[in-house]
Amino acid sequence: MNKIDRLILKAKEAARGGQELTVAIIERSGNSWTAQAHLSDGVPGHIPSIKQAAYTTLEAAVAYIRAIADEYPNSQDVPVIIDDMG
Repeated sequence: MNKIDRLILKAKEAARGGQELTVAIIERSGNSWTAQAHLSDGVPGHIPSIKQAAYTTLEAAVAYIRAIADEYPNSQDVPVIIDDMG
């Protein structure tokens, strides 16, 4: 990664308060889908904040998670759990 990329990442981190997406969960609830994005500042002991929204389609819920991932990027891979078992 070059120096400009590192500076851009630092600027984005400062703008979002140091939070990043750590895990995303999409659950089916009747005829709708609930998308949850867990955001963490990486400090041990701090409780992550959760952004949550309900959608009528799985595709819309996935798009929401992708938008959150763009807003709160993580330096590592982020698991996205889709629960379609209920």
